[in-house]
Amino acid sequence: MFTLRTSVFVALLFALSMGAFAQKATPKEPLLNGLGWLSGCWEGRQGAAIIEEVWSKPRGDSMVGFGRTVKDGKTTAFEFMQVREANGSLTYMPQPGGGARVSFPLKDSFAERFTFENKEHDFPQRVIYERKGPGLLLAAIEGTYKGKEEREEYQMKKVRCD
Repeated sequence: MFTLRTSVFVALLFALSMGAFAQKATPKEPLLNGLGWLSGCWEGRQGAAIIEEVWSKPRGDSMVGFGRTVKDGKTTAFEFMQVREANGSLTYMPQPGGGARVSFPLKDSFAERFTFENKEHDFPQRVIYERKGPGLLLAAIEGTYKGKEEREEYQMKKVRCD
């Protein structure tokens, strides 16, 4: 025999299954906006070398950037970069030396740290961008190189774009 409590419970289950208590879905902020802090100009030093990266604002499902290393007044390395958002995830795509583009899908993100990974790439297999505080960036590459785990870090400060 059904009691009032059982009847209310059954009615509640029915209402839930019919969507009567469905909450409005709030629009999800694009994942790329979480990298918005990266836009602008960044500069760091590694010994006598100056390392620079410049990033656009997130717009149109992408951010584009370029980087270069200058030592003794000469460019010793450069690359074009982009981060694209598609199907709810991000992919980092560098073109070292202007060559072929390599894809590193987002492995994980936590707060203001984004790790991109491509296990099939020679080196690096992971690219990490992490905001370490206002105007501070830690960019790192890591993975296996010649059978050994390697990691290179590049600490940069946000600078005025001239």
